[in-house]
Amino acid sequence: MRLFLIALTAAFAVWLPRAPAEGSEVPYFPRATAQAGQAILATPPGRYGSIQHGRTPLPPRAIALTFDDGPSSLYNSRVLDILDERGIKATFFFVGQYVRANPEQVREVVRRGHNVASHSWSHPTYLRYWAREAQVSEVRRSYAALEAALADAPPGERARIEPMFRFPGLGEGAYMADWLNQRGVIVVSAEAGTDDWRGYSAESITRITLNAMESNQGGVLILHETRPQMIQALPGLLDELTARGFTFVQITAGPEGRAQALAAEDAVLTLR
Repeated sequence: MRLFLIALTAAFAVWLPRAPAEGSEVPYFPRATAQAGQAILATPPGRYGSIQHGRTPLPPRAIALTFDDGPSSLYNSRVLDILDERGIKATFFFVGQYVRANPEQVREVVRRGHNVASHSWSHPTYLRYWAREAQVSEVRRSYAALEAALADAPPGERARIEPMFRFPGLGEGAYMADWLNQRGVIVVSAEAGTDDWRGYSAESITRITLNAMESNQGGVLILHETRPQMIQALPGLLDELTARGFTFVQITAGPEGRAQALAAEDAVLTLR
């Protein structure tokens, strides 16, 4: 039993993301300004989500839905329909290589009023251990794919590319987190996840998520549009959260945050 516990602790330690290095020049526990239907994350850019950082300051019992790992040609449209039926706006953290393969899905997401952001180019869970040049390439390529997908979109839709980044597997590294913040890009973790990536049933996903949201009194929630069990659970889950008195807000850097990212030296976000 003792050997088992040691192995389990070691495995968890490998997964656990690293906090930014001491002495970082960027704020580690930034504030946000809540507005109707949105939570505008503070400038200068920082890092959010109590899984790793300070709690994301949303209104009481408010949830910000975030969807990772898409766009999925199989499931993305169904997710959008479910959200539309309930008048909920979300933020999609897309993987660059899937953006390049499914640019029409990106255009549909922003047409329906959702925001899009980067989840890297190829979703390397251990990105923080890569050479620094390779880490930078993962970010730049992912934003280049988003900008290419929306190059011909109206300005209001192009502006839905958020200067936000979520590390694959939440595997945050100090170097890359600082690098992003210095270029006006906000690092977004979460208060909780649905655990849908574990292959759980829709019933288990619903139970886990309800417990997590009650425990955290809301917060940023990670879902994966690539998991059919999550798609199955989503309508009932959203309806039950609403019945329990939760509301839904959309996280955004806001106009000032976007302007700051566009104006940054060696900017990552370039499409105006």
